[in-house]
Amino acid sequence: MSHPKCFSKKNISHNKDILMIQVIHRAVDIIEYIATDVHKAHSLSEIAEHLKLNQATCANIIKTLVERNFIEQMGYKKGYKLGYMIYRLGNIGSFEEQLIKVSTDPMEHLRSKLNETCLLAILRKQNRVTIHQVNAERDLMVRSSIEKVAYNSASGRYLLAYLGDAELEDFIAKYGLPSVDEWPEATNETRFWEQIKRIRNDGYSKQVTPTHIIGFAYGIQKEGKVIASLSVYLPLSRLKEHGEKEIISSTIKTAQEIEKLI
Repeated sequence: MSHPKCFSKKNISHNKDILMIQVIHRAVDIIEYIATDVHKAHSLSEIAEHLKLNQATCANIIKTLVERNFIEQMGYKKGYKLGYMIYRLGNIGSFEEQLIKVSTDPMEHLRSKLNETCLLAILRKQNRVTIHQVNAERDLMVRSSIEKVAYNSASGRYLLAYLGDAELEDFIAKYGLPSVDEWPEATNETRFWEQIKRIRNDGYSKQVTPTHIIGFAYGIQKEGKVIASLSVYLPLSRLKEHGEKEIISSTIKTAQEIEKLI
């Protein structure tokens, strides 16, 4: 009597394997379809219809791909594009890859001048994502995670400040206002917009963390739109070594050099 039971378990396991393989195929199909036009935001209904998938099934697979950053939701009901993880893994000549290529030498020069950590970052969903980093050659230096909540970094705050007001309002509606841990000076709507206005007026952003790290960020523009941020991070105890004005002017000069190469 044990044989039918054993066969049943094997059969169930085999069916699960088949379902898993089908899901993987469908996930790859979704990525490949979105990749047919990387500039267009593809809607859920369009993707499901083209691939002949049940819309609920398609939505569940897309949700996982978005969570893993293989595709990116452009906004509420605004469709999907390839996510930054595809470009990081695939090295397929994305705009970000081109940006890294032209930024590498100027960032090395900036690091050589200040001997502090320099980051090149973009905005993805609610995060500031570092796409290139050069570290200070010191025993005590700043290291930063690849992804960090945009509210909680000088580079992320700069990128948010230079969104259009409507885009920024959509961002707040989707992700909420900063927590006290993320941006203590901007925890309600009035204070948030005051901080955004200050960054826009200053032309750069600055952050001092509870761990005594200070960061300065400036934007890299293309066709009048900020597409990335360049930032310098260092221990607060070394600020006097350079002077705030020197760090800011050096960062701005380097960002402008990168803009000429894009």
